[in-house]
Amino acid sequence: MKQIVQDTLWSERLEAWNRYYKTWENRFKCKALEKYYEGFQWADQESLDNNPYVINKVYETIQIKIAQFVPTFPKFNVSSKPGNAEFNLETAMRSAQLKEDVLNTIASDARNNFSEEIEQAYKDSFFRFGIMEVGYAADWILNPNVKKPLLNKDTDITFAGKQRSQRRDDPEEIPINERVYFKHIPAKRFRVGGVDHKYLTRCSYVGYYDFVHKDDLLAMKLMNKDKIDKSTAYEPEIGSFDHDENQFRRDGIIKIWHIWDMRSLMQLLILDSPCVTVSQRKFSRLPLFDFRPDKRLIGEGFYPVPPVFHWLSPQDEINETREQLRNHRRKFIRKFQAVEGMIDDEEIEKFESNIDGRLIKVKQKEAISPIQNADLGNSLPEAIQTSGDDLNRISGTSNESRGIADRTTATQAQIINQRSGIRETKDRDRVVVWLSKIGREVLSTVKDKFTLGIWAEVFSPEGENLLGTIQEITNASQWISTEDLNDGYDYKINVDVTSLSVVAREDEKKSYLEFLSTLTNFPMISFSPLLVRETANRVGYRNDRAIKELQQMALLMEQGRQLQLQMQIAQLSGAMNPAQPQGDQNAAQGIVAQQTPNTQEQITNQLSKQLTQ
Repeated sequence: MKQIVQDTLWSERLEAWNRYYKTWENRFKCKALEKYYEGFQWADQESLDNNPYVINKVYETIQIKIAQFVPTFPKFNVSSKPGNAEFNLETAMRSAQLKEDVLNTIASDARNNFSEEIEQAYKDSFFRFGIMEVGYAADWILNPNVKKPLLNKDTDITFAGKQRSQRRDDPEEIPINERVYFKHIPAKRFRVGGVDHKYLTRCSYVGYYDFVHKDDLLAMKLMNKDKIDKSTAYEPEIGSFDHDENQFRRDGIIKIWHIWDMRSLMQLLILDSPCVTVSQRKFSRLPLFDFRPDKRLIGEGFYPVPPVFHWLSPQDEINETREQLRNHRRKFIRKFQAVEGMIDDEEIEKFESNIDGRLIKVKQKEAISPIQNADLGNSLPEAIQTSGDDLNRISGTSNESRGIADRTTATQAQIINQRSGIRETKDRDRVVVWLSKIGREVLSTVKDKFTLGIWAEVFSPEGENLLGTIQEITNASQWISTEDLNDGYDYKINVDVTSLSVVAREDEKKSYLEFLSTLTNFPMISFSPLLVRETANRVGYRNDRAIKELQQMALLMEQGRQLQLQMQIAQLSGAMNPAQPQGDQNAAQGIVAQQTPNTQEQITNQLSKQLTQ
């Protein structure tokens, strides 16, 4: 009885979720926004006899954004984070390096489709919002270590003919081929309910619906299997482009809901028709991560303002203006006027023929002259330019990113580029924060769910220190167990922005070269770690490990320069004071030689001699 009441309650909740979602979807014309991306930007454009002029700026702008902010080969940086009084920096750094190798191995594995799923979710955020799910999957086999239960004939005489009880400490099944999966959840299938909040983790209930084969669901260890067997096949809406109605009925595909109850921390699997709970289990973290470029005002809840909603007016203006120009060109054809009696019929026939370069005889100047079409003025070309500029400003896309030369002067173009770069940097930071949250969930899933460990590629081997040699990392891998990851050290994750796009890589290159130039021109900065970090922050360079190495190199170079200067002064002093004893000159040169650091060749020779001894 309790289960029936609960299922009835969930049925009412799902209906309320759908009504609330449809209200938001209709207000911001989400379905129309998706059609604009696909190129259907006119009414009745889908009919065969209607082919209006379309310049799809929405598609172009989104593709530019994807190229700028979505990485094809992402790279994560994991750094140590102090968590308690027993924090050991050296051990924490080694722990962070292991986690970084694991995370980059999983993200770079082509079988996980990480980049493709991220791109789909990012693209979805322009029309609704982006949702990514991170989960654990494995293949389960029977555990060979489990003792077999006794049969009726295998009784033990020590128990007076009673069957011996079987104690099973080991699980019946064990996982193999453990993996982390990434899944883009289409926003049109995602719902929030109960207490609606701008943060996903503070909503009462979140979830999405999916479609599965009934036979696949029956093969799982679920409850209420009789309800699954009696469930009806899903029937899509009339006119839906996503699915074929007959295909759903023929294959027995049913609709299910994946729901996370944030109040009771229970993950539920619920049939849609009839509304029956077939699975429930506890969870500790919400494995869903949303990306919303623009949130609504305070108190408006989770559903955001889709960015493309603001692009509709300039996009419509561009299309209407170009369509008007095309209609004008099609409507008016070239016409000529001739003065009566000033040209013979034979000459008219020559004029009407399609032979190029024919000579026409007339009896009066300008006896044949073209008739001008209706003048549209400069309003339409200006409207096209204005609409394009409006779309650039609203979407935050510069002319340079579209491959269009700016019409302003070089100084003005530089100022405009700097101002537009501020907005692009903010958009990039949003993507970095989103990817960092996903990366942290990946490591948490490996630590909590994996039973043994994982083979990870070594991206930064040990031994690459100052004045060291570059280590070989090709095809280098190491086995990292779950105990190595569960070492108690906290960490923070960031994304290497150079892996986002070519534009980001060029920006980082400029910051890196500017930082090197500043250290070279102002060597006194290298003596103060505070000034080194301040200089790096001013130029926008963020690689802490490289900053440390560069500071050490700058210190060595400055010390070598100072010692060389002292040596030159000592030599000049000896030349100016020839009465100085030779012993004193040799002593001064010996002091300078002792303070001068050895070269790499001298260090290598010294180490070789020590090893041979």
